[in-house]
Amino acid sequence: MKAKRRDRMKLWRDSGLPDGLELLRASCFDHSYPAHFHDEFVIAAFSRGAQRHRVLRREGVAEAGTVMMIHPGEVHAAEAAVRDHGWDYCAFYPSAGFLETIADDVLGGRGRLDFGNDVIRHDVEATQRLLRAHAIITDTPDRMEKACAAYDAFGSIIARYGQRSRHGRAPRAPRADMRRSIDYLEAHYREPVAVRDVAVVAGLSDYHFMRVFRAATGLPVHGYLTQIRLERAKALLAQGVGSAETAVSVGLFDQSHLIRHFRRRYGVTPREYAAACR
Repeated sequence: MKAKRRDRMKLWRDSGLPDGLELLRASCFDHSYPAHFHDEFVIAAFSRGAQRHRVLRREGVAEAGTVMMIHPGEVHAAEAAVRDHGWDYCAFYPSAGFLETIADDVLGGRGRLDFGNDVIRHDVEATQRLLRAHAIITDTPDRMEKACAAYDAFGSIIARYGQRSRHGRAPRAPRADMRRSIDYLEAHYREPVAVRDVAVVAGLSDYHFMRVFRAATGLPVHGYLTQIRLERAKALLAQGVGSAETAVSVGLFDQSHLIRHFRRRYGVTPREYAAACR
């Protein structure tokens, strides 16, 4: 008899907020996030249980009353810290441009927004502020109320933990051959791509390329390509494109292939994501 799924997760994009802010509300028990990255910041607030995570190969535990801040491009993975206990949290995925406009006013100065090396901060007040903002954005149809909640919550986090840095916390720029291979993947993700195709661009043997690519990015080359495809798929689904057409458009074999990868990466199906987007 198939076990009842205990995870309750909702991921969506709100077109009424700057850059189509993406949000997540989740109660996780069995789901674990494989290694992945976001083009946006991750700002999360934890309200129950504990999540064990790895960010840029550094491990930690996020418990209730903590906030998490992950910079764009930082590879991370997560699972329940205690089996069968799980964790509840909400997350925002604001673009760097969105947060930089707030940081210009809150921090002033020059340089990129930087939250420092501490991914987790135990801060009950900040946690509650983020949870309230998330609830408002989720529940209200008023676009101005949504925007005010988002700006207030992010402004508070930036005031508490943000700083200006000449280089920010962006991952170290990959060496030139890896940059060329990433550019190739981003340009050809719609097509069938073989390891040899990308290794030739990097000027390396297939095996050496795969080793160097993983060391440079934190992901195997196939995982990186899948990440690109899924991010493009989210944009299409949010625009109302069907799952079958989306799968073909982003270079996946078929709809079932999209569903399998999408659910594993995000905890929801493409249909659930598309239905939740506003």
